[in-house]
Amino acid sequence: MRATRTPSFWLHRLAASVPSAWHYDRLFRWMVIGAGISLVVFVCRPDPAAQHPAASAPIAATPTRLGPPYGSTATEAPLAPPVTLAVPKIAPGRSLDSVIISPPPVDGFGTAPPANK
Repeated sequence: MRATRTPSFWLHRLAASVPSAWHYDRLFRWMVIGAGISLVVFVCRPDPAAQHPAASAPIAATPTRLGPPYGSTATEAPLAPPVTLAVPKIAPGRSLDSVIISPPPVDGFGTAPPANK
């Protein structure tokens, strides 16, 4: 008797256990069905080139209307307003003496509703 079995032995043993697994194991059964459906969809997928016919004229590589050249101002589109940087009240190196801590808002999260409702 050999200490190590050949791969063909293990494949034959695995193939022999498939009918029993198919009959008794629901998870194995649905995995095989899903793998079969995936294989059918992968093999029989439609050709994407057949769905979208080729354009009658080639699409231009460059846009027909270019934006303003670099360094010039655009008169049509206004610039976005400048971003103001708000200084945080709590930051490293700042004193916490001026920080006002307010109580959290009252809400009913995590509490049981009253019995009279």
